This record gives sequence, structure tokens and C-alpha cells, in this order.
Amino acid sequence: MSKYKKPKSIKEKEARFQFWKVFLIGGLLFLATSILSVVAAIKLNRLSLVEEIYLPKTSLQDFLLSFLFLTFFVLVLVAYKKAGKLKAVIYKAFFIIAVLWGGISFFNLYLPTLAAILITGFLIAIWLKLSTIWAQDILIVLGLAGVASFFGLGFTPAIVVVLLMIFSAYDFIAVYKTKHMVAMAKDMIDKKVVLGFIIPKEIKYVRESFKTTRLDNFMIVGGGDVVFPSLLAVSVVPIHPIRAFVIVIFSLIGFFISYWLFASQKKLEKPEPIPALPPIALMTIIGYLVTLLIP
Repeated sequence: MSKYKKPKSIKEKEARFQFWKVFLIGGLLFLATSILSVVAAIKLNRLSLVEEIYLPKTSLQDFLLSFLFLTFFVLVLVAYKKAGKLKAVIYKAFFIIAVLWGGISFFNLYLPTLAAILITGFLIAIWLKLSTIWAQDILIVLGLAGVASFFGLGFTPAIVVVLLMIFSAYDFIAVYKTKHMVAMAKDMIDKKVVLGFIIPKEIKYVRESFKTTRLDNFMIVGGGDVVFPSLLAVSVVPIHPIRAFVIVIFSLIGFFISYWLFASQKKLEKPEPIPALPPIALMTIIGYLVTLLIP
């Protein structure tokens, strides 16, 4: 009996080590995005008060309509099988526009506009030429931080809470019921463009090209699963910056729960996609409710 218990024990230890290793990498990316979003929002909020920088106010209706239009457009692309090369170009354009705007917005808070453009442009050039994982993830961190800090200040916390609940339900339906989210993700991966984090199972894989690497060496987390909790954290910055960091901690716990659910699937060799946002949103909202107790 001892013969069979020992290998099993070793295998279990290796699985636990792998679990925490992947979470550490993914958690650091998630946390970096959230913290940079809040830090940038604090500075942006101060600038808006002193220099009267215009920060757009976005209504719940406008945001949902924009999202529905974008989703419909992508679904049409996914369904149009003959537009292989065109789809790749459009997906890349989406990615570049998002990270270029977000990256410049973030760097421009601390650097001259030209420097912000050059740094962001340099990272995009590396991504286009080499498609390395590290370039992808850095661009996503900067892009999401810039977007969340700018638009999050235009929302009230109540609106973001509603958005989190709506998109959590949408995420569940889109993954388990209609499965169009899975189809969209597979189509983008097939075109070698991912609007989210590519989390390597080993640090050494960050130098690999997404165009040639094996996908089973990575876990993918959509940008929406990261930016929505950041929006709630940013939305409370004008009220009390400390509250924003409390929300960040709770959202990280939600990310851990979501990853644990993903990693706990029985089909460990090939885990199925899961809706990551519901656990993250739940803990983020709980974090917000906790901040209401802070004087």
C-alpha cells in the first residue's frame, strides 16, 4: 500500500505547488492593474479639482448600449467564417486602440504626452513584432489601468454595483447557456489576439511568443473580469481613497475564489471555461459594503 500512497502524495504536492504558482502570477497581474487604477485615479481626481480637467459622466444606459453594440459586432465577425484575415486585423485593431488609449492616459499623468506616446507605442511595436507574453500582459495592465481610472471616476459606486450584477449574470449565461462568450474567445485565440491576461504556468514562458507557444502552458483571464472590479474601486476615490484599496483587497479574494473554482474541476488535464466574473463581483461588492462602515 505504501508504494501507491507515496506517488499520490508527491503528485498532490506538485499540484498544490502548481496551483499557488499560477495564482501568484495571475494575482500579481490582477493586483497590479487594480492598484495602478486607483493610484492613477487619485492623481486624476486631484487634477480635475485643481485644473478642471474634464471627466466624462457615463450613464448606465449609454454603457450598456455601447457594450451590446460591440458584442453584436464581434459576434457577427465570429459567425462570418470567410473573413479570417480581416477578423485578425479587426481584433488587433481593437487591442491596439484599447491599450494605446489606456496606456497613454496612464503615462500622461506622470510624463509628457510625447513620452507617454513613445513608451506605449514601443510596447505595442514589440507586441506586434514578437507577440511575447510579457509584452501582452504589460500592455493589458497599463491599458486597463488607464481605462478604469478615467472612466471609473465618471461612475457613481451604485451604478458600478449594478453593472457588476448585470455582467455577472451575463457572464454566467454567455459561458454556460448560449456559450457565445466561449465561441468569441476561441475565435480570438485562433487569430492570436487576446483581450485579456495570458497567465503562464511557469515564469519562463513569459518570453515565448503567443503565435507559436502551446496554449496548455497558459491560463487566460478576460479583461472584463479585471476592469469591472477596478471601476468600483476607482468610483469611490472621490469619497475616500482608502476605501478604494479595501475594495481592491476584496476583489483579489474574489479572483482567488474564481481561480480555485477553475482549478478544482474534475477534468484537470483540460479544464472547461468558467464565468470568472461572478465570484469576483460578489467579493468586490462585499468589499464596497464593508467600506461603508469606514468613517
